[in-house]
Amino acid sequence: MKHLPITLYKSYCLFFLLYCLFSVAVRAEQVSQDPSKIVVFRTPAGKKYHQKDCPTLQNSKTVTAITLEEALKQALEPCTVCHPPEYSGGRELYRLNNPPLRSSRDAQLSRMIPATVLEVVDGDTIKVRIPAPRPIQLKAQETIRFLGIDAPETKTSPRPAGYYGEEAKVYVTRLLSGKPVLLAFDWDLRDKYGRLLAYIYIQDGTCVNLHLVEQGYAFAYVHFPFQFMDEFTRAQAAAKQKRRGLWGR
Repeated sequence: MKHLPITLYKSYCLFFLLYCLFSVAVRAEQVSQDPSKIVVFRTPAGKKYHQKDCPTLQNSKTVTAITLEEALKQALEPCTVCHPPEYSGGRELYRLNNPPLRSSRDAQLSRMIPATVLEVVDGDTIKVRIPAPRPIQLKAQETIRFLGIDAPETKTSPRPAGYYGEEAKVYVTRLLSGKPVLLAFDWDLRDKYGRLLAYIYIQDGTCVNLHLVEQGYAFAYVHFPFQFMDEFTRAQAAAKQKRRGLWGR
């Protein structure tokens, strides 16, 4: 076997060395982006996660170390003071308040999270399956409470049944049961019961939350702020004026 010319041999060695260094760098970046290996800190009642030396933690009696993966699953937001690491891998949640949209009709369907409706619980709650890849904050199956609306209770609800509750459930079942939907989000990701808070869209761009208010199957729920509160309130006023659905009696 003939020996390689010395110049070619050196070039080959240099190329191999650069390749190895590049591979190590890529691997290091992948490890650094693994949320299960990054440690952040939180307080018991806090809604944000922090770096260890964050000034906002100085007066906290109890500070707990958790992984970034756990922080994201608990729907904690990164602290804006210490700027802890953020997970940039996988799909991201599409929040309609950041940047804020003027109307629910301005949302981009291509940025939403796809899901399939497994069950309609009542007029404002559904169960869905979310396929992979999905944002790390979301589970494969979720119970979703429609953001910004409140439908009357049904007979199967633990609370007293309300007028037009069964009609609302039947309508949502006919509209969504077994069908694909798209999910978008707002400030708060979950309610106190752990249910996902979301805007539900269908393929033609209809925001189901708003549609239910417009058709009189639900009230605009304004006890907590959300991005389209004014739009939903106007829709409720129009439905009431036209005596649609639950406003018809």
